[in-house]
Amino acid sequence: MKILTVCGMGSGSSLILKMNIDSILEEENIKGDVEACDLGSVGGNTADLIVSTAELESQLSDVDVDKVFVNNVVDKDAIKDAVLPKLKS
Repeated sequence: MKILTVCGMGSGSSLILKMNIDSILEEENIKGDVEACDLGSVGGNTADLIVSTAELESQLSDVDVDKVFVNNVVDKDAIKDAVLPKLKS
């Protein structure tokens, strides 16, 4: 099963992001193992710190799983556009 780490921004974003991803997968009838994490759960950073996608990619470059970075954890269309191609590949 594919593991995909999706990083949102700020404290508590991972719960919202995970709920939205699960909803999208259910709507699309796609099976996938998706882990959502926010900035506070990686690299010992401050959870409320907002950084660019490039900075997140740099911080997580040594994490050896497929990754998708989502800056807006509530925009389901943006999440879908980012996540579905990875899960379908």
